[in-house]
Amino acid sequence: MAKDKNAAKTAAQQAAAQQAPATEAPKVEIPNVNPNTKGLTQGEKVAYLGALQTERAYMLNNMEKPSQVMIDGITMLAQATIVDIGIGEIATGTSAVGVISVINEKNYGFFRDMAQEMGVTLPEFKALPAPTEEQLKKAGIAGTLPGAKMITIEKKNVSKEAIEKKKEEIRATEKAVENPAEVKNADQLKASLTAMLVKPVADEENKTKPDPRVQRTINFYNGYLTIQANASENKEEALKKVKEKTRIQLLEEISEIVGPCPFALSGIAKFLRNRAFETGSPISAYTFYRRCAIAKGEEIDDQYVADVVRTILIWSCKSNIAEFTKLLENQEKTVKNEKGAAKTATEAAIRYNKTQIEEMNRIIDEVTNPTFDGVDTLIEDYKSDEKSEKYAMAHRIVDDVMKTYYPDVDRTKVDEETMLKNAQQRAGIIVNMFRDKLSQSINYSESNLVEMAEKEAEEKPKN
Repeated sequence: MAKDKNAAKTAAQQAAAQQAPATEAPKVEIPNVNPNTKGLTQGEKVAYLGALQTERAYMLNNMEKPSQVMIDGITMLAQATIVDIGIGEIATGTSAVGVISVINEKNYGFFRDMAQEMGVTLPEFKALPAPTEEQLKKAGIAGTLPGAKMITIEKKNVSKEAIEKKKEEIRATEKAVENPAEVKNADQLKASLTAMLVKPVADEENKTKPDPRVQRTINFYNGYLTIQANASENKEEALKKVKEKTRIQLLEEISEIVGPCPFALSGIAKFLRNRAFETGSPISAYTFYRRCAIAKGEEIDDQYVADVVRTILIWSCKSNIAEFTKLLENQEKTVKNEKGAAKTATEAAIRYNKTQIEEMNRIIDEVTNPTFDGVDTLIEDYKSDEKSEKYAMAHRIVDDVMKTYYPDVDRTKVDEETMLKNAQQRAGIIVNMFRDKLSQSINYSESNLVEMAEKEAEEKPKN
């Protein structure tokens, strides 16, 4: 399944990292809160706070600059939301946004990468200061908080491009309407769809949808198309076309209307792209997103999750391709007149940008036409040479599937053959969801899943 040796090596490293036990965060009480984020309306502040509380994150009372948030065990979606809000605050005039986080070095690395993708440069883990006693007191915590770090998003650490892009998004929301019947023209439609994607959603919706912003945007756009169809001359035919549109089609149309992938999704997309590129498959990206999108014990439409992952990946890749292509055009013009070190540097940049475009196109191919390589041979590969690429990839797939669909199963107590057969079926089902219905494999179906069986007790030798 991996397209090169480095991919398999990375996969093995990722699998090992994922299996490592996470740092146990201390339990703290949720204080009464009154968020004070300048860039949001009062209703949006409450919605944002609700989203953070879902991830065991707490806003402090009586905040002084820099404003502070306490995070305990945040996931990818909450991380992206926090960075997005932080940039939004700075774009609207706040000097800094601080975060008190109980976090280990590995998890901070994910957070730091997320921030970097969104234009925020954070320090190395070892450079992070511990929160002061006063800061902890404001969080409702007496004494010390082992493992806590203070993370600060400051204006000087946010790129000018990020701030300008966020300002553009904020300006777009000012033109937006919340009722699709009020959309007057194409500009207002674009502004409204952008606003739907960048503004937080009420807490109760966060508990039932993997990405409530995306679902809300789909509903808005579908409503807009329905209203337009009702007003058309051939009403029945127009309505029929709207009803026949799938969620993935609606999402693709939305991405074309909005343009470059919005800030709120760009950080998430970075994580998903990395997983797709490392493995040559959508399985790891899908399972990672699904784990982060819903709370333990909640139900979700898996096909919807696949649609969202595919759309975010394609949207993000196309946005990056457009940026790299623009850079290439300028570089290929300037390199003709350069000499010496300047020419060498520009040539290196051209090669880099061409490589990035190739990688983006490869990811698009992997999520629109994925193969069953590594899935059909999963059980065999899982038991192969421990030093082989196939072994590393098979163990990563099994680990991803088990964490996503069987999080409470003790793998040391279940029959390995049953576990592997179920993991293989789940992996195949995931690949099928990213393929055209006419090209799906009949070998993989939920009807083939069986109950996890415990290992048979070993017979004690007779005396």
